[in-house]
Amino acid sequence: MRIVISVHDPPVWTIPARDIQRVRAALPQDDVVDARTADERRLAFPDAEVIVATRISGEEFLSARRVKWIHTTAVGVGGLLPPEVVRSPVVVTNTRGAHAENIAEHAIALALAARRRLAVAGAGQAGRQWTQLELMAVESPPLSSSCMLVVGLGAIGSRVASHAAGLGMTVLGIRRQAGQPKPAGVREVAGPDRLVEFLGRADVVVLTAPHTPETNAMMGDAEFRAMRSGAVLVNVARGDLVDEAALERAVREGLIAGAGLDAFVREPLAEGSPLWNLPNVFITPHSASFGGDYWIPAVDLFLRNVGRYRRGEPLENMVDKVNRY
Repeated sequence: MRIVISVHDPPVWTIPARDIQRVRAALPQDDVVDARTADERRLAFPDAEVIVATRISGEEFLSARRVKWIHTTAVGVGGLLPPEVVRSPVVVTNTRGAHAENIAEHAIALALAARRRLAVAGAGQAGRQWTQLELMAVESPPLSSSCMLVVGLGAIGSRVASHAAGLGMTVLGIRRQAGQPKPAGVREVAGPDRLVEFLGRADVVVLTAPHTPETNAMMGDAEFRAMRSGAVLVNVARGDLVDEAALERAVREGLIAGAGLDAFVREPLAEGSPLWNLPNVFITPHSASFGGDYWIPAVDLFLRNVGRYRRGEPLENMVDKVNRY
């Protein structure tokens, strides 16, 4: 079968040539095409049975008359779901969970940095200033008497919850299907209708939910007002989950104590964005999944799924195209 791999979003999200060769070596009976340009995609898609990509237009999808399965090397699937794909019987899968450990550790690091106001120490170090008095004034209750709310309890959120519980925190969760069994370490789970209530109980709020119409700008003015004044927000999911203007107001007005952000509405974050200069806000450039070779586990997952596809077995990480995750 023809497998077209078209993952080319420089400078970071471009699959290396060595990993294309790894797929070819693992699947010698298949025609594995590396299509990086628009012209190469146009030529390769019509005969593809499997497409690996991070984005596809409706026009490109309609040209792929033989495609049965589309896979993305990312977790987010918004770029793969034009209406033509959603309406079709074509299966879509993603790379959910392949980098959950790295992302969860990054979330914990951002939470601890914001709670301990390490930005103050960083600024002091840059200016060769001893900020002991400033940091002595910071109120940061021990983790054993603190509460974390994890919004979204998939692979990443469950791992965040496990780490937080291991550090002694009380962990609450919000997820769409609240009646499912609780992940390890989570004391209480509720549906999205109780988000505001749970926000008021948390010292740290970590967003790990997918971006859907229901979660778009789920953290706005009302939600920030519901948070504790000493609480911090961590977003390792999608930037669209947060109303960035509301976040700016919340930090400047002292409604929350700070934030750790790894995802933004527009990326790269514009040089003129006010988020850069907010006090006690840590910004990382959508890098939570990094911690080694990003592509090894991503390609491993895809190759496992090729085996399942050949055997007619259910694929890992099937995407609900209507709910977009």
